[in-house]
Order: sequence, then C-alpha cells, then structure tokens
Amino acid sequence: MSRLHALIIDGDGESGSERSAALQRAGFEVTVASSVGEAVRIAEQQDGLDVALFDIGLFNKLSARLAASIEELQRQRTSVLQLNQLKNDLIAVLAHDIKGPLTSIVGFAELLEEGYLEGDAATDAARTIRSNAQRLATLANDVLALSRVEHGELEIADERVDLIKLLQEAIHAHASERDISLHHDVAEAFVRGDSERLRQVFDNLLRNAIKYSPNGEPIRIDMRRDGESYIASVTDRGIGIPEDERERLFDRFSRGSNARRAKISGTGIGLFIVKMIVERHGGGVGVESKVGEGSRFDVRLPRIDAADSLRPMRVTLLSADATLSRFAAYELRRRGYRVREASSLAEAAGGDLRTGDVVVVDDGVAPIADIRNSIPDGISARVVGLGEPSEDGWDATLPKPFLVTDLLRAIDSPADRLVRQ
Repeated sequence: MSRLHALIIDGDGESGSERSAALQRAGFEVTVASSVGEAVRIAEQQDGLDVALFDIGLFNKLSARLAASIEELQRQRTSVLQLNQLKNDLIAVLAHDIKGPLTSIVGFAELLEEGYLEGDAATDAARTIRSNAQRLATLANDVLALSRVEHGELEIADERVDLIKLLQEAIHAHASERDISLHHDVAEAFVRGDSERLRQVFDNLLRNAIKYSPNGEPIRIDMRRDGESYIASVTDRGIGIPEDERERLFDRFSRGSNARRAKISGTGIGLFIVKMIVERHGGGVGVESKVGEGSRFDVRLPRIDAADSLRPMRVTLLSADATLSRFAAYELRRRGYRVREASSLAEAAGGDLRTGDVVVVDDGVAPIADIRNSIPDGISARVVGLGEPSEDGWDATLPKPFLVTDLLRAIDSPADRLVRQ
C-alpha cells in the first residue's frame, strides 16, 4: 500500500515542523513549503496530494497584503476619476484664458497691418501683442509640464545651476512690466537640477506677483542660505490670499476666491507646477500672505558646492511583464527617478550602469548570479528581486503584489533622490 502524501504550507517553520512530525507518525510522506509559490511548484511535480495544510499566520499575511492591494487599487481608481474631472475643468479654463490674449493679438495686428497705428500707438500695440504672446507661451509651457507630471514624464536635467544668475535672468525678463529688485547675502549660490525648469518656477512666481498686485507696486526677491539649503523668496504687495485657502493653493486649478471675484485671469495650474518642479529638485515651497497686504512665496532648494557634480538616481526595471513594468516605471518617474525598462537580461546588459544605480528584477527573468555577472567590475549597484526569488544574493526582495511605498522602500534611495558621482 502506497503512503499518503501531505503538503504543509508554513511561513515561519515552527508550526510546520510540529505538523510534519505528527503526520509522519501517522504514516504520511510530508513535504513542507515556505510560501504559496513554492507550494504550487511542489504540487505540480507531485503525482497526487492527499492532504494540504495551510498555516493561518501565512494566510493572514497574504490576506492583509491582498486587502492593502485592493485599497491601493481603489485609491488609484478614485485618482483616475478625479483626474478625468480635472481634465474637463482644464479644457474649460483654457478655452476661456486663450480667447482673451488671442483676441487682443489679432485685433492689434489688424490695426497695424491696415496702417491705423503709427508712432507711440504702434509701439504700444506691438508691446501688447508681445505681452499677450508671452502669456500664451507661459500657458502652453504650464499645460505641457502638467501633462508630463501626470504621465510621470517630467524629466529633470542633471546640471549645476547658478541660482543668483538664474534669478537675475528671471528679473530681466519681466523688467519692462514691473520694478523688481534682488537682494542676497551670499557671493555665490549653486543648486542641483534643471535650469530651465527652475526658471519656469520663478517665471510663474513673478508673473503671479505682477498679476495680483495691479497697482504697480514693486516686487522684491530675497535669497539667503539656511543650513544646507538656499531660500529664494518672492514678495509682492498685492491682494493677498485668504487664510483658509492657503492650504489648497498648490492644488491643481486652485485659485483664491478674491482673485476670482476680481476677475483676474488664471488657470490655477501655475503654482501646482511650481510645487511639482521644486519637489522634484528635493526642495519645497511655502507661502505667507495677508489679504490686502500681499504675499511671500519661499522656494527652498538643497545647496551644493560649486565643484559638486550630481546626478539623479537611475533604476533599471528588468521584467517580461509589460504591465508591471509600465506601472513601476510610471510611479518611479513621478518621484524623480530616471527609469530604463528592459524585458531580458541581454537587453538590460546593454545599458550604462553606474555606481548607485538600482536594478529591479522580476521573478524568474534571470538568476541573481547572471545579473551580478552582468554588472561591470568596479560598479556598485543594488539588485532588488520581485516576487519570491528562491536564491540568496539579492540586496532586497519584494513579494507580489506590492504597493508603491513597498517598492520605494526596497529601492532604499537617498532622501533627496540624488547621489554624488
């Protein structure tokens, strides 16, 4: 008579040993699996199983993970519905805000073309055309940046940026519109990141300061060092922001109620873009304001020495599952990582790995030994395994399904998402 076969699925090993001994005494041939994945592989290799025992602790862990995954999916569903509504709101706002500048541009262009304006009148018309064209250009840049943020595609260049020079250039671009002064107590100030994106930040802040202080009041920029950061503050004497609305000021399409009542044009996406860009540089933005007296926007950016060269952390995603790869890549790019996707080790090996990079490998794509061998000598890169890798040698492993927070924890990046060369 053949012996009965029993399979025990046990996560901690202790209770599994007790059950195994009891079944063996009863005449069973026992196999113990430490995970569901291992149990499935064993079951596929066995001709038949008579008994299967499941550790309640492991079951509870899997249930908790499933519940967390369902909660994450619900959160993402809610986010998608909100974004769809915001998209509709954006279309309506853009249709309104584009119409005004275009009407002005077309109207003055026709007057100039037909020769009705000469001398100072023609100069004023040309200035109005240029001003409205700049408004449309700023609007287009903000919408493009918003789209890239939403799709996780807002790339941040790897540059050493002279903050004082950048602020001077931003002031010069608006010199014809308002008296703007710059005050700083340091001889030089270098920050990390993308000069064009940072210029967009201060262009938005200056345009808001000009727009919301319509009486020609001067605008002031102060720049100072605070520990390991530089703080650039843009101060106006405009209409201010109601206290109960400041917390939502950096949300998409958020605008002050007093600005809407005054019929001051605006889409409400400029400050959202400012916040996203500054945070992608490892910094932060805040506001102090009083209705009727003005506002001060503070931009904090991590400082670097003039000789420092920095780069964003890069992540290589190695997965044959295109859906998983797209999801992980999107979430990582949203948080400032540079991501390269590959479906095989041969494809991934063609990339230029650097010290500090992270390689995330989906279960079953390649053995850890082959992955380690593909990393060039002298390069120190972390390797994270997804699923339930059966081998040792991974810097971290992450069971599936996983949450975004789990993935970020497994990657274990520096707080500012940048590492020195």
